[in-house]
Parts: sequence; C-alpha cells; structure tokens
Amino acid sequence: MLRPIAAKIISKVVEDARKSGSLPDDIRLNYIIETPREEGFGDYSTNIAFILAPQLRKRPLDIAAMLVEGMKGSEYCESITVAGAGFINFSLKDSLWQQLLKDTASVGIKSLYPNAGGGKKVLIEFVSANPTGPLHIGHGRGAAVGDVLSNLLERTGHTVAKEYYINDAGRQIKTLGRSTFLRLKELRGEAVEYPPDLYQGDYVRDLAQRVIDEGVPVPPGDEEAISFLAGYASSFIMDGIKNDLGEFGVNFDNFFLESSLYASGIVEETLQILKDREIAYEKDGALWFKTGLYEKDEDRVLIKSDGENTYFTSDIAYHLDKFKRSFDVLVDIWGSDHHGYIPRLSASVQALGRNKEDLRFLLIQFVTLIKDGKPVGMSTRSGEFTTLREVMDEVGRDACRFFFLMRKSDAHLEFDLDLAKKTSNENPVYYVQYAHARIESIFRNAREAGVDTDNISDADCTLLTLKEELDLIRWITRYHSVLDGSARSLEPHRVTFYLIEIVGRFHSYYNRTRVLGNDMGLTRARLLLLSALRDVIRDGLDLVGVSAPEKM
Repeated sequence: MLRPIAAKIISKVVEDARKSGSLPDDIRLNYIIETPREEGFGDYSTNIAFILAPQLRKRPLDIAAMLVEGMKGSEYCESITVAGAGFINFSLKDSLWQQLLKDTASVGIKSLYPNAGGGKKVLIEFVSANPTGPLHIGHGRGAAVGDVLSNLLERTGHTVAKEYYINDAGRQIKTLGRSTFLRLKELRGEAVEYPPDLYQGDYVRDLAQRVIDEGVPVPPGDEEAISFLAGYASSFIMDGIKNDLGEFGVNFDNFFLESSLYASGIVEETLQILKDREIAYEKDGALWFKTGLYEKDEDRVLIKSDGENTYFTSDIAYHLDKFKRSFDVLVDIWGSDHHGYIPRLSASVQALGRNKEDLRFLLIQFVTLIKDGKPVGMSTRSGEFTTLREVMDEVGRDACRFFFLMRKSDAHLEFDLDLAKKTSNENPVYYVQYAHARIESIFRNAREAGVDTDNISDADCTLLTLKEELDLIRWITRYHSVLDGSARSLEPHRVTFYLIEIVGRFHSYYNRTRVLGNDMGLTRARLLLLSALRDVIRDGLDLVGVSAPEKM
C-alpha cells in the first residue's frame, strides 16, 4: 500500500543522479520494487543497481552505494542498507505506517482490494465431474480451489461467472445406463454377466434398487431401457452432486450441457471455421487438427474415420461458445491427469483467433487422506473415506475447505483427518478462527469496561510504537498485495498462507501485550489496530468460504 512512496523514493534518487551527472539522461530503467520475503531486509527492496550495472559498466555494489547516499536525505526513509551483491533494502518511517492504518480503518476493508482485473469478464469452469458417480475428494479440492479463486477475482476487480460442464452425451453416460440396467436385472433375480468395464461402485446397485422401490416405469426393450436408465441415473446423480456442492458452499451460475453444443449447431460452426482457415485437414478418412501450428504437440483427430466426433471437437466448440458469450478470459480447472490435454486445447483457442493468454489452466493434484498417521484406503463403503460428502461430514465444511487450500493446487496434498478435527492451535483453521474470536472477546471486554468501541476512528495511531504493533500494521496492509498477487497468478492458496501467518503474529502480540489498560489513548489506538486486523481476518475467511465465529 505504500509502494507508490517507495517508487517515489527511487525515482527521486535517479532524478537527482541524472542532474548531478552520475547517471546519463538516456539510461534505460526497468527495475522492480518488491517486498522482501524474509524479515530484517526492510519494507522494500529494489534491484536497480543490477539493471544499471551493464549500462554503466560498474559493479552493482558500487552503484548501490552511490544511490544509497542519495536516498539518505529522503523524508520517507527510516533506514537503508545494501544487501548481497547490490540489492538496496529500505524501510519507511513509522509515521507512514501509522497513518496508513488510520486511513485503512477509516475507509474500511475494501480499501485493501486491488483493481487487478479492471472489469475483465472471467469464466471459471471447474469440477465438471461426469454425472456417473458421487464426487470424490479430488473433485472436492477442485471445487474449493475454483470457488475461492472466483471470490478472489471478484474482490480484485473482475466480473466472474462460475460454470459446470455436464458431459451428458458421452460414452460414460451410456455405460452408466448399461451398468444400472444389469444391476436391475440382478436385483430381479436374473443371472447376468457384469463386465469389469462397467461402473463397479455400490451406488449403481442403490440406483437400481431405487428404480424398483419407486416403481419407475422402465421401457421393455433392452436398448430402450438402457437409454432411459442412462438419463434417469445420471440425472439422479447430478442432483446429488449439486446438493453436495451446495452444502460445501459452492454454487454455480450455470450448468452447461454438452448436448446443447450439438443442438445449437456450434459444433458444425467450429468445424467450418477450422476448415476455412485450413487448420483442419483430411487424412486416412478422418479429419485432423493442425496442433503443431501453435504448440509442440502432435496433430489431433477431430472426426474419426467412422464419422464420430472426438471429445476434442466438443471441447473446441465449447470454448468457442464461451468466447461468443463475451468473456475476456477463460479459466479451466482440471485434474492433474489432464495435463497432456493442455497443448491441444491451447492451440485450438489460438486457431479460433484468440490470444493464448485468454485461456488459462489450473491443475488439481491428488489428495491423500491421513488417519491415525496412515494413508486411508480409497475403497468405497468400506468404512473409510473416499467421497467429498464423507470427508465433509467427518470434519465439517470449514476445515474441509481450508485444508484443501493449504497447498498450491498442483502440489500433492495430504489431508490429515485427525488434525482437521482438533480444537487446538495445531489445527490451522481453528488457529485462524480462534484469532477472530479472541479479538471479538477483547471488544466485548472493552465495552463492558465502558469503552465506546464504535467510535475509535480518531484514535492516536502514533501511540502504536511497539515493534509487534508496527509489524501487525505492515501485515494488515499487506493484504492488498496478497490479493493482487494471488489474483494475477491464480493462486488462491496464498490467502490461507497469509491468514496463518498474520494470526500467528497476533497471538504472539496478544500473549505479550495488554490491550486494555489504564491509558485510554493507548487502549483506543490498540483497539483500532485490532479492529482493522479483525476485518482482514474476517474478510480472508469469507473469501475462503470459512466462518468467522465470535465465540469459540
């Protein structure tokens, strides 16, 4: 939030150096100013000396020493040091941070929201599990990532829509119909052979039993029965998926049916576009896509020699449909096993005349459940956990969502069920929620002591001089850069990392400092600090889809 002042400091020293002749007027500058990752290296750091070194033909260390001399007279700098081979680290005066807290508390939490999106329309497609079985924990992780990313982009100036793509026209649905049909015959006492390539889960038998119990009128012919049961079973499963997602706090703006692509004619339109642009060609009786024109990948089949469209064709048409709905950026969130599919789809978007950057991908790595220190088997209905519903019922929605965001999405995640249920600071989500509840308790105590906590905006923030207090101010205002960086990189896990870090600093401060004391001026200033901190914690938890309890 004070980055403009940091930039002003560097710009001023460069301008002064040009005036004095230390730097030529035509020098090229493309330096960065960033917040150091490690404490003790100042509020900001710049690599300007390394950028100037090859142009001036001097060592970065010597250039940094020259620039630091010019910075020493700055009205904004508290301290300046040169680190490593020439990085310039500098801290701003405490008064700037104290005023920033006052301004932030006055305007509210939204003042920390960056406008990274500039109103861009973004469509995030996630989960999109085939309606052939219940959601498993991998789907749950994808649901959490997609939903939190949507919240994150909305807070940072994007217009966001969430979409679930339903494959209702593929081979899997037909397989589900056949699976249900054979289980139905078994339940009616008929001897049948149940092939291993059909769906083996007990939920298929439950579906068939439901058909019997409810007297569902199944057509008499085998093929007609299979077709009917495919629709019946997939519809029932989809209803269950929507219900589970709703209870998980994930609601979609649109459920898009694959079959609608064919009904609307956009599949044919897509193929015609590719043919007209000579990106589709015929070979061996099939129609191929020239993937190699855009990406390092082999050409892919669009229409098989038997005339059947491939899934790739549907996917290209689907993304054309997305762009025709005026979205600026598309985000696809997939399981990590779809990694190899990225080049061809990226190529297809470019073939449709869009920039490669208009389609971005997030991959969701596998989740391993841990119980009693050991990995949990993934067998369905064996008394162990496999579905999102089972895990959510076991640990609760808050812990489930938070834990899914505790690693970068493309990194393998170990989900410790025992840890997620603990009501102690060992449990990260409890640790963060307890910080919010603890601050609420402080405010209740303050009101009971006669402090008007609704009118502390005029508190004297210059009284906040403890290192821990100034450190908390810095971390509160850092929420702005966390949201900005998370949105630009599509990395929502950064928010949970930030929450864990800032509440750790709060707990340490609370254990060492008396917030409510005899000095009313200092008490009001500390309450203002905690009010801003409470707002950040609450907003971060809301972004992640986790509750912020007032009591625990």
